[in-house]
Amino acid sequence: MIDFTLIFRILVFPGFTFILLLTLFCDWMERKIEARLQNRVGPMVAGPGGILQPLADFIKLLTKEDITPREAKKTVFKFAPLVAFTIMVFAFCFIPVDGASVLSVNGFSGDLIVILAFATIANFLLFLAGWASCNPYGTIGSARVLTQFLGYDIPLFLIALTPAFIAGSLSIATIASSQVIPFILLAPWAFVLFIITMQAELEKDPFDVPHAESELVGGLETEYTGAKLAFLHLTRDVQVVFGSALVVELFLGGPYGPVFFGASWFWYTLWFVLKLLVVVTITEYITCVFARFRIDQVLSGNWRILLPAALLSLMLTVALVTWVYPLVV
Repeated sequence: MIDFTLIFRILVFPGFTFILLLTLFCDWMERKIEARLQNRVGPMVAGPGGILQPLADFIKLLTKEDITPREAKKTVFKFAPLVAFTIMVFAFCFIPVDGASVLSVNGFSGDLIVILAFATIANFLLFLAGWASCNPYGTIGSARVLTQFLGYDIPLFLIALTPAFIAGSLSIATIASSQVIPFILLAPWAFVLFIITMQAELEKDPFDVPHAESELVGGLETEYTGAKLAFLHLTRDVQVVFGSALVVELFLGGPYGPVFFGASWFWYTLWFVLKLLVVVTITEYITCVFARFRIDQVLSGNWRILLPAALLSLMLTVALVTWVYPLVV
């Protein structure tokens, strides 16, 4: 028997269509924030306030000529961007948006580790995309992607364990629903470290050395055109929204908040989107305020600062969960 409710949740809400529209809206909001900080107007032609500009850019790229370099590893070059996008959307389906994830109500124990692994796989596919182009700029950019995400994955996993220890679970739904007091108040140091590490994992300024225009033209994207470039851009935009959604679930109580009247799913979705937009705003301010680091600064910052800080954060959390939080929570 066909489950039309499940099909609707996968294809429309809170599945593919919702994720795509939310991603495009966040892209527009990021452009507007950058424009205001740089004394520009930002998108203003396509749609009210330029809100349709990200969609117009995506459609425009789909109609552009799709060129594949003669020496490229053609199969990987063609399919890596699309597969990376698919994996990120699938990972997003484990995030509770309206009080439940797309595929199940309460997820499963350990889904936090699974979606972090999916994010790592998507980054590895981006590395393969640049490597397959057989362009020197693309090769250097993809090597930087590999170096950066392998390094920053370690502190990201360690810091993600902080809310997991406090909640006593590796299930995202359980972590979000157990936040009577948001974990940002119980472990603010972990929130700050997670934002910084996520910024590096997403390769946003000041950690965008894999596609530094002043050094690498466009990094791993140098040889990409048309639909493949559109999906590369869309993958990065979905990664930004996914990372912000993860912050919401781990530290800001997920979709949960006051339900005043009517259906709870509406209020849960509203709180989720509002919290996510706050996180996107924070990350975009970091992007605009700080200048790009050099590659050696990115690497030394990980191994010398963030990794020890992540270990200290985890040890402090374990001590507080064991001896302090039971007395005050």
